[in-house]
Amino acid sequence: MSFFDRVRDTMRETATAATEATKKQARRAQLEMRESRLEARVKREKTTIGEALYPLLASGELESDLAEVQTALNRIEVLNQQLAENAAELDALLAAPPGQPPQAGGS
Repeated sequence: MSFFDRVRDTMRETATAATEATKKQARRAQLEMRESRLEARVKREKTTIGEALYPLLASGELESDLAEVQTALNRIEVLNQQLAENAAELDALLAAPPGQPPQAGGS
């Protein structure tokens, strides 16, 4: 086998290896994107379940012994209070005449 034959064979092997590596990387990217989309769909479905069950849990119609659920319910209650306070402050700000501070106290 001549020197040029060896060079040609090496170049073919290198090109084949590079092609395979590129195909593998492309497939990996496809699979990772698919995984990300599927995870997002799972999260949306879990959110749908949570939004359906939250009112029942908050009203006491449905009970849960899970500490995580009770902790989340407490956090949501605090967050809802903060939202109400924020909304009240925003309303006061919007109701104040131009150039005058709002009447309600802020944070």
